[in-house]
Amino acid sequence: MTDKFRIAPDTAVGFVALKVENLEKQLAFYHDILKFDILSEENGMAFLGIKETKERLLVLMEKEDGIPSPYTHNGLHHLGLVVPSRVKLSKIYQQLLAHDYPVIELVDVGYAEEIYLEDPEYNVIKIYWDKPTVEATPTMKQIKPLDKASLLAETKEPLRGLTALARVGHVHLNVHDLEQSMTFYQDVLGFSSQEVPFDSIKYLSTDKDYYDVCMSNWYKIHEETQSDENLGLDYIVFNMQSVEELEALKAHLCHRGHDYYYDKGKQVLQLDDPNGIHLWFHVKRVKK
Repeated sequence: MTDKFRIAPDTAVGFVALKVENLEKQLAFYHDILKFDILSEENGMAFLGIKETKERLLVLMEKEDGIPSPYTHNGLHHLGLVVPSRVKLSKIYQQLLAHDYPVIELVDVGYAEEIYLEDPEYNVIKIYWDKPTVEATPTMKQIKPLDKASLLAETKEPLRGLTALARVGHVHLNVHDLEQSMTFYQDVLGFSSQEVPFDSIKYLSTDKDYYDVCMSNWYKIHEETQSDENLGLDYIVFNMQSVEELEALKAHLCHRGHDYYYDKGKQVLQLDDPNGIHLWFHVKRVKK
């Protein structure tokens, strides 16, 4: 019996691409309020991230004839943006208050403190920081309201920009069939499942302490596969650290007879999950 395929443990979510109806309005939110840097912008597309490191976190692609249909199709439940400290989270919260921008909720989940909000086109963003030396296994018993006064007391300094250490920590996907999706991410892609005490949500990792992908079917899905005409999630990029890691994934997909597209020159492999969500795996290049 051969060993079960596992994706390279240093694989991580790199950035997410969203189809948006109004690019200008979205940039006013992500750049002016959340302080993402605009790395480049042309032809109705904007790359956002950290100018200091040239790290991409988000791609916005204008699609004026797109179909807005929040929570009626598979796609992004929320994007998790992790910041390195409680001070940085405090600055972001104060920035939201200063712009009178609505927040969905603030929660303390035991191992992290989290702020949930929606962008102007209803894409949910979770901004959080991970507490040190706390085991990152999600349990419902840990969840409680975040102490707003304590968070605000962390600092009085304004938010001038995202730190170079900010990154996409995870993506939470809205799926049609939870069991089918888990089978794909485990058996086809080689992610590992994390044990949690409830059945309606699943957590997957690339063998790290914290999860990279979680998925649920909390919302009623009217379409089993996502259409490219829907606004919202377009694709998710996973960073791999070497050509050898990418080639190992490619060989595994070949062995299973699974469809994919591979560009050797650009070192990128593309495929769809059972929900029609586009996934890209590529070798991360050091930006100069």
